Amino acid sequence: MRRALVTTALLAAAAPACGEGLPPEERIASVRPLAVRVEVDEPAPPADVGTMAEAMPRSTAHLRPFIVDPYGPLTTDRIAQELEPVWLACNLQPVQGLLGCLQEAVPLQPSAVPACPPPDLGGFDPSTGMLPTTPSPCRIETDDPATPAYTIPLDGGYLVGGDIEVTMVAHTTATITTAACLEQLLLDRDPDPGCLYVTQRLAVGPDAKLIELAQQFGVPADALPPLPDPIPDPDRNPRIDAVTVSAYADETVTAKRLLEVTVETGDVLELPWGARVELEVQGHEADLQQYVVPGDDDSFSTRDETFSGRWFVTWGTLLAPTSDDPLAINTWTLMPGPRDSTDVPPYALATLYYVLRDDRQGVTWTHFQIRVTGGPPEAP
Repeated sequence: MRRALVTTALLAAAAPACGEGLPPEERIASVRPLAVRVEVDEPAPPADVGTMAEAMPRSTAHLRPFIVDPYGPLTTDRIAQELEPVWLACNLQPVQGLLGCLQEAVPLQPSAVPACPPPDLGGFDPSTGMLPTTPSPCRIETDDPATPAYTIPLDGGYLVGGDIEVTMVAHTTATITTAACLEQLLLDRDPDPGCLYVTQRLAVGPDAKLIELAQQFGVPADALPPLPDPIPDPDRNPRIDAVTVSAYADETVTAKRLLEVTVETGDVLELPWGARVELEVQGHEADLQQYVVPGDDDSFSTRDETFSGRWFVTWGTLLAPTSDDPLAINTWTLMPGPRDSTDVPPYALATLYYVLRDDRQGVTWTHFQIRVTGGPPEAP
């Protein structure tokens, strides 16, 4: 099976980018999506692995966005009530990248986008050689817009390497509605600054399991690609083992150590203005999976996943915005950076976010906060 391997992507029209007068990319200055995690239901999940990030037809995937602002992560209640998101599913062809499906479908009136139907095997006759198809794009109906569930349909495009493009549409200001943002997207108009668009690949597979499924439904073996042996496990989300914080009174190498502690997600520490915070985030190395990649001659090669991490702060200065090792190391200085507009963080509370990805679709995250005491020394 021919499938382009694409790292999980997150595209937000309203997200700040690097440039003159704009904050650096690691600075959280407004409502901003940092990741979407796919978690697939399993009847009996293994005890010591991450949640499954790759879905087979007729299984249910939960979409969990990680959206933050300068004061912390948005709760599911805030996402539902303030952003009022709607979600679209669109079937990606193997040669399409993210946004390729919607870009090919627009312009569309929102009323022309049907609700995503439940999987239906009725009328599917493999002897005809015609594989089933589903509406694309379609609107995911959900009672929980902050973390919707989507049951993967049976579509012939998945058997030849297709995936699902999932798009969240929302609004971040009172000057525009989600319905208006959706209309702008589907009619291919320039987005309003108050609109928020997040696009995520929902991987359908593993490919070998799709081939087995096609065989079960009677698709002739000579019409299908060969199976790898052994069949690899589905992609799973990575996990974070520990976040260790060591704090020092200032930036000098001889500075007094103020604390060393392992923090949990959401913890709040208290440190003085000007402190140097040494950070270590340990990813769970056993979560790095091996997977197969098909070659041009029906052969397969194996690859090992890798980790990549991104750091974000609401105030202060980071030594680096990215990491590429299971043990991610960074330094956060509790002094304003060149683009910070205040000498101390708003409400004296600064937040650090860390997003860890593997090089397929797996992702996880953590965050903690520091209450900054005091302020810059007075000028003599």
